[in-house]
Amino acid sequence: MLNGIYKTESMKRVLIYLLGAVIIVAAIFVYLFFRPDIAAGVFFGAAPSPVEMNLRHVYNVPAADKKTAAIVAAARLFLDSLDDNQRQAATYRFTDNAQRSNWSNFPEGMVPRGGVKLGTLSESQRANLDKLLGELLSEDGVENITYQLAAEDLLISGDLFGVMKYGSEYFYAAFLGEPSTTEPWMFQFGGHHLAINATVFGPDVSFSPMLTGGQPLHLRLDGDDIFITQRETAAAQAFMDSLTDEQRGQAVRAERPIDLLLGPGKYGATVAPEGIKGSELTAMQRTLLLDVIAARLGFLNNDDYAEKMKTVVAEIEDTYFGWWGHQGVLGAAYFRVTSPSMVLEYAVQNGEGTVDHAHSMYRELDNDYGSAWIRAE
Repeated sequence: MLNGIYKTESMKRVLIYLLGAVIIVAAIFVYLFFRPDIAAGVFFGAAPSPVEMNLRHVYNVPAADKKTAAIVAAARLFLDSLDDNQRQAATYRFTDNAQRSNWSNFPEGMVPRGGVKLGTLSESQRANLDKLLGELLSEDGVENITYQLAAEDLLISGDLFGVMKYGSEYFYAAFLGEPSTTEPWMFQFGGHHLAINATVFGPDVSFSPMLTGGQPLHLRLDGDDIFITQRETAAAQAFMDSLTDEQRGQAVRAERPIDLLLGPGKYGATVAPEGIKGSELTAMQRTLLLDVIAARLGFLNNDDYAEKMKTVVAEIEDTYFGWWGHQGVLGAAYFRVTSPSMVLEYAVQNGEGTVDHAHSMYRELDNDYGSAWIRAE
């Protein structure tokens, strides 16, 4: 009888412990449900890490050129059109490294962003923002944003239980520092799958890091069938098609795609160059490799594009191209271009069987966030 009582008490204790564990786990999940930003960091590593960068106290800013003057004028026009609350939301100190790195391929909610929300802008304010983007970017760059915002509105629209917020209204614009021709400043625009980070330093602009890609990549807009990453994936495939069997053996690193190596939170990270080297290519093949790079850098305004491409051309023989995944289907693989000064990545998501979701990165290894200009030695 005593043995039976002992077993009953033991069972009660076990049940109490189990119930307590269930309550604790449930409480954790409830907490994470109402704090999707923390959940995203725990389960996906999505929380942005503040850039570890000590800034200079004095900047030797070169004289601005006409393009910078036009960018500054458009930035001031946009800022001046905001009301007090919007302007306060949109502006940060130039030294704010937390906001500097506050961008992600994840949607709002999972990664709360800073800045003025696109959905709160009036028609005239939105037109002023478009003017600023039009000065910073090329026609291709503005078109890419148009396509990405349209694609975003095809996803589940609105606030999904506060966890993931989809739709073009959940994109943000922010400034670090005041737009100026004599002091450094930064402009950010982005949301899910998009991050434009432009650091302006006199006549020069660093667009690194820049996140593009999108989901869905295929859409119909104004009667046209659009494949958002058509140009760069077609250029990459054309380059691969130009290679001999031996060269292709050098370029192809694996049969399955990999994910981004230099995505959000990877400031200061480096990757080893892999694949086939530019010096091992024919002149025609080097031209095709330049086309791959130009497809992404072509998002920049003509002035800054021309300067970046001078460096790209000068480094082409020391530039590597690597491919991970199957060939012959546009957007079904991961590919990477690595030069002495920059890296481009294209990463298909959800495996090579899905070509409707991709993350693309551009980073200047020696000037991420304009670090070559603004970082203390």
